[in-house]
Amino acid sequence: MPDPSATPIPALSAHTSLLPADLPAEGTWLQLLPAGEVSGRDGRGPYRVGTQADMQRIVDATLARTKATDLFVDYCHQAVFGAIPGVGGTAPAAGWIKELQVRPDGIWGRVEWTAAAAEKIRAGEYRYLSPTFFNDAAGRVLVIFNASLINTPNFELAAVAASDRGLSTQEHDMKRIAAELGLGETATEDDIVAKVRTMKSAHTTVAAAVGLQAQASADAITAAIAAKVPDPSKFVPIEQYLSVQTSLAELQKDGAKAKAEAAVAEAIAAGKVAPATKDWAMSYAAQDLAGFQSFVKAAPVIVSPQAQNPTPDKKPETGAVDLSTSDLQVQAQMGLSKDAFEAARKKETA
Repeated sequence: MPDPSATPIPALSAHTSLLPADLPAEGTWLQLLPAGEVSGRDGRGPYRVGTQADMQRIVDATLARTKATDLFVDYCHQAVFGAIPGVGGTAPAAGWIKELQVRPDGIWGRVEWTAAAAEKIRAGEYRYLSPTFFNDAAGRVLVIFNASLINTPNFELAAVAASDRGLSTQEHDMKRIAAELGLGETATEDDIVAKVRTMKSAHTTVAAAVGLQAQASADAITAAIAAKVPDPSKFVPIEQYLSVQTSLAELQKDGAKAKAEAAVAEAIAAGKVAPATKDWAMSYAAQDLAGFQSFVKAAPVIVSPQAQNPTPDKKPETGAVDLSTSDLQVQAQMGLSKDAFEAARKKETA
C-alpha cells in the first residue's frame, strides 16, 4: 500500500463541470468522487470509491491527514507538478475545501473560491474541478489529496454541483421531494422528515383499521377497504330505521295496553278484583303483566261474580244506594266506610 505522504499522481483524478454562476458567498458544493467505481479516459482504473461506509473511511482518513488544515484547490495540479524534480513551479490556491460530505452518489466538498479564481471561472478560463487522490494496488481510494481547476479532465463524472442559485444536486432533489409531498420551496429537511413520518403514521393507522400489518402495501390496503364496504341491499337509511323503530314501539305499547285491559277485565269478571279498584289494577297490569296475573291467580274471590254489577235501588228522595249483602262483604274486605263505599258505587253507576 502506498505511503499517503508520498506525492500523488495527478493523472489519477476526476472532474466536475463548473458554471460561472456557481459561486455563492457561502461556497460551492461540488462532487469530488463518485460512489462505486470510476475509470479514466486514458484507460487506467477502475478506481474503487466504494459504498457509503467506504466513502466515510476515505473522508475520515483525509481529515486525519489534514488535521486543522483545509484541503486546497490549485490550478492545473501545480501542487503535484511543482514537487516533481526538474518541473518546479508555484501552486497558488484557487480555493479552499471547507467541508467534506458523504452522499449517496459520492463524496462532495464545499469549496470557497479566491477572488482571482472566481473571476477566472466567470470568464470561462477554467471549467472543471479535478480532485487528486491516493489509491492502493487494487485501485481502492484511500485519501483525497487536493483538487484542481483544470480544462483537461481524465474522468467523466455525473453532472454536478450547483444551479444558478448555488444549490447542489442533493438540494435540488430535496426540493423535488418537498413538492411531491405538498410542501413549499422553503421546506427544510426537518419539514420533509416530519411530513414523511406523518404519512407513515397515517398509513400504519389505516392498515391496522382494516386488519393489516403496518408494512402492508397501498394496494393491499385498498383491497381490504373495498372488501369491507357494506352491501347497500342489506342496509336501510338511518332515518327509515328510526321511523320503523318508533312505529314498532307504539304498536308494542298498544298491544301491551290491550293485554293489560283484558287481564284486568278477566280478573274483575272472576271476582278477584273489585270494579272500584280497576284503575289500580290497570296501572299494575300495564307495568308488570306477569306480576299482575300471578297476583290474580293467588288472590281470593272477593266479589261474587253474580253480584259484581247488581242494579242498585236508588232512593228518589235522597239518591242513596241500597247495599246488597255482596256489597257489604266487599266494603268490609276493602276496609272502606259505608259512606265511602256508597260514594264509590254512586260514581260507578252514574
